[in-house]
Amino acid sequence: MKKTLISVAVLSLMATPLVITSAQAQTSSTSIYGTLDNGMRYSKNAGHDNIGNSKDGRLSTNSGGLSGSHLGFVGQEDLGHGTHTIFKLEAGINTNSGELNSSSDGKFYGKKSENKSMFGRQAYLGVSNRTFGSMTMGRQYTVSYDVIKNFDPTNNLNQHQTIHHLSGYSDSKNHHNRSDATIKYEYSFANVRTLASYKPGTQVGSISNGSEMAIGMQHQNKQWGIGASYTEIGIAKTAGTAPSHAQALGKTKIFNIAGEYKMDRLKLRTGISHSQLPEVKVGAIFEHPQLAIPHKDQVGSTIFVAAWGLQYELTPRVELSLAKYTKLTYQSTNDVLMDKDRRVVMSGLYKLSKRTDIYSIIDWHSNRAGVSETNRSKNQQSISAGLRHRF
Repeated sequence: MKKTLISVAVLSLMATPLVITSAQAQTSSTSIYGTLDNGMRYSKNAGHDNIGNSKDGRLSTNSGGLSGSHLGFVGQEDLGHGTHTIFKLEAGINTNSGELNSSSDGKFYGKKSENKSMFGRQAYLGVSNRTFGSMTMGRQYTVSYDVIKNFDPTNNLNQHQTIHHLSGYSDSKNHHNRSDATIKYEYSFANVRTLASYKPGTQVGSISNGSEMAIGMQHQNKQWGIGASYTEIGIAKTAGTAPSHAQALGKTKIFNIAGEYKMDRLKLRTGISHSQLPEVKVGAIFEHPQLAIPHKDQVGSTIFVAAWGLQYELTPRVELSLAKYTKLTYQSTNDVLMDKDRRVVMSGLYKLSKRTDIYSIIDWHSNRAGVSETNRSKNQQSISAGLRHRF
């Protein structure tokens, strides 16, 4: 009897750490996820001569043709009473070289950081509550991208040379999908999401210079959905020692709206974005050595993007899509057309399994206004094919 009691006691002590570990596992969790995407791409009229005329073809490997390759860590801890600590770290990967594929986006009108950030796609920490919503801090998707991404006609195809972005443009070159050092709040009720964000300007002598504010809403149900947002970005010099009145260079204002309608296996999607960029004086830019020499990007301009498209599920394994994007860039002071760019994209996807797909993309790029940096006078046609695996 004594031996039996002793044996039970020993087994109980041995099991105690396992019980504690199990309880901890139920309150805290971390998952690893990611996507690997690679293929080939051929482009006609991919290069250009010394006066900008497009010429010659190019065949290349294509990392992230359909979805950007990435590796991520996501987790949460249960704090009780419906409250959780949440975090996400996500790194972009170039599958051709194994290098990181996300810059820090520390940009000023097209000037980007030369350093590659480790978690350049997303890196945030926050708290969520089932009643009051969630608040996150760090590098994360912008409000404009969050409310619009589900309605993009190509499902946010990763080829930046192929599509124009309904999330808007923070300058004439860079779309507005992610933002550094941003505080974002999100609240969902029924089928409606409300989002708001704020990014401090970190400028001496002014709270507004260099800051960013946004608000957006999204509604989705089984048949239709709509999303819209407004963003205001205070453009400022990076130097923090100049007088506050000299740091303010104007405000970029971005408005977007998009939606979808579903009919059985067919989805119809459309959207627009309107980005108004301020005029930046030459002298203000030259005062800092790291800023780019003024170009047409520094001229006050308005960028208008319109898109429409459809997606059709031919079979449970086969998906087809067609989309058209039009981007118009005007000089704000006199409404002169600076750039007119149209793109048509056709894609097909075959699901080999729940996690692995093969795909092909055909796209046409038309720029007849004669002012695009990448394709000034001729149309460009490209075809891509690849393999994507998600884990």
